[in-house]
Amino acid sequence: VLGTSPGSTGEVADSALVVSVRRSDGQRSRGFDEFSPSRNFRERDALQREGRLGSMEGNSRRRGLARQRCPSATALLAACVIAQLSGVRGSASVPVVPVQQVPGGAAPVSITVPGHFENFKEAIEKMPPDAGIIMVQPGEHRWDNFIEIGNRVSIHGAAGTVLPGSIWMKKGSGGDMQGIEMVKESGSCIIFEGGQWNIDQCRLCCSRWAVLWARCESEVTIKNCFLGGMEDGPGYCLNCQDHARVTVDGCHLERSGGEFSAAVAVFHSVRARVHACNFQDNLFAFRAVTAKDASLEVVGNSIQGDLWFDSTRPGSLVEQSNTHNGVPLVGTGALQTPDGLPLRP
Repeated sequence: VLGTSPGSTGEVADSALVVSVRRSDGQRSRGFDEFSPSRNFRERDALQREGRLGSMEGNSRRRGLARQRCPSATALLAACVIAQLSGVRGSASVPVVPVQQVPGGAAPVSITVPGHFENFKEAIEKMPPDAGIIMVQPGEHRWDNFIEIGNRVSIHGAAGTVLPGSIWMKKGSGGDMQGIEMVKESGSCIIFEGGQWNIDQCRLCCSRWAVLWARCESEVTIKNCFLGGMEDGPGYCLNCQDHARVTVDGCHLERSGGEFSAAVAVFHSVRARVHACNFQDNLFAFRAVTAKDASLEVVGNSIQGDLWFDSTRPGSLVEQSNTHNGVPLVGTGALQTPDGLPLRP
């Protein structure tokens, strides 16, 4: 239930925005927005003592900044209603994210950056164990070197959110990333070393290495994303190695360049499907390297430019319903879904 306190004018400074969910035991679980007024502090402190809410320490300067950035409760309520009716994600500065219910317990805590934490790196490193969603506000959120993620988390960005750095998804991690733009001038945007990840509606660009690098036993689904190069294109838009399992669906892959480059590369024992994607301005669309045990399905794609880096092919290759420079390609192989591969027809 979203609402404001009696007599409120709709301004964040004068309202208490409350998210309530009905638990399976019939009790009402309440979560408080970071920017609620001071009359909620005692209730919030009680939740902290019970271990149901992460630390909400802050100072008046941060709360003042947060009030400037956060939309009014009335506007957020309207965005929620519109999103429910239309199925389209709201465009407010704070994304509209459904509250997830945990049977028999409180809903996962959503944290906002800046707000609960001053920057994205701090949020990743210090978020409470029950944090479910990191909601990143518009603007650039820089950090040095890599950020490592080793747990489950959802990262959602508002329009205009830019993460100019590299993220390393470690073994045991998992979750999703939505509505984020990542720009890395030298190096990969994301390296997946393990876990199950869903990347949706993101714009990911770099100028060296691979935009996305899926390796080890990671399982990654990439949907409706832009993967591409900056002025100096990356070696690969997507580099799949080891035992990674990857689905690429409805994406645009552009401007991979360099001596040994291709938009998508498969190595070793990878299992991958590339479906309904658009390839443009790449030196080559595909490359296979020591891939006799690899499986690749290329289905329903529009490919401009040269198709394969050389004569090497994956051990299992399916090509169906693709066009190459506007001309339909002859299909090869039979579509199948290998056991355990997170692929959809």
